[in-house]
Amino acid sequence: MSKLYSDLYRKCMTCGETKYATEFYVRDKKTGRRHSACKECDKKRVKARHQANPERTKNNDLKRLYGITLNEYNQMLTEQNNQCAVCHTTDPGGKHGKFMVDHCHTTGKVRGLLCKRCNIALGEVGDNISTLQKMIEYLAAADSTPVALTAPAIG
Repeated sequence: MSKLYSDLYRKCMTCGETKYATEFYVRDKKTGRRHSACKECDKKRVKARHQANPERTKNNDLKRLYGITLNEYNQMLTEQNNQCAVCHTTDPGGKHGKFMVDHCHTTGKVRGLLCKRCNIALGEVGDNISTLQKMIEYLAAADSTPVALTAPAIG
């Protein structure tokens, strides 16, 4: 097998098919070394592992992303009475129906569990307390000041 051929193609050690090298995830960016299983086989392996033990996957994700365990997540949720730490809704919203871990993007410190709406709101203002205070003042002033124009009724 020529060097050029081996740079362009690889044989998957899982399914045995010869595929373009780009069909294998890169293992080491410095050397360009790739995984021995193709992307398709790798995805099947990860999916099967997740389906076999979804709690293990959730625990690993929480550790990797936020430095907390699934037990710590569940304890936080219990301490928050299964509610959002901000608005106290019991409906987390979102695609997966789970409360989201709120954390400081600067320090990495976990602050609490939020519903989708509160998490997005904090993210949109960049956790900026000054902006949030100005928004509160704006809403308070709008409630107490007569408005010349009113929005048409929707619906």
